[in-house]
Amino acid sequence: MQLTTLLLTALPALALAAPSTKRDCTPIFPAGVSQVSLSKAAGSPSTTQTLSFNIPPTSSGPCTLIATFPANFPIASSGNPQVNVIDVNGPAAGAIVGTVTFSSETWGPKKTFINSFACRPNMQFKLMLATEDEGSVYFAEGNGAGVAVTAGC
Repeated sequence: MQLTTLLLTALPALALAAPSTKRDCTPIFPAGVSQVSLSKAAGSPSTTQTLSFNIPPTSSGPCTLIATFPANFPIASSGNPQVNVIDVNGPAAGAIVGTVTFSSETWGPKKTFINSFACRPNMQFKLMLATEDEGSVYFAEGNGAGVAVTAGC
């Protein structure tokens, strides 16, 4: 009887001690970017595009770079559209930190993991086509689609 009373008294306290805050995993899209547009002609270097993400100071945990697209999102590409992602201002500045082929699906949303990093106030990544041949990729950025960072998810 005493054990039952003790357990019934302790269980509500344990429930209160458990963290009940759900992390906000809203994607953070790059500042001032409305499209991603990369191209490369044979014998020429790839065009590049730098994306800058302003991470809220209240963010904690890892910052994950992702590509996220709703179902049937229009992405135009030709040739080899594989894209290298290069760190611009982090501890691995100048290094390729991921390679991705941007695509959407007909059956539902698609989220592609690119890499995960320690969060910092401003994170910058340069995109360029990975191919030695010709290629291009283009899509609208923002409004829930494109390259984004999630913090602490």
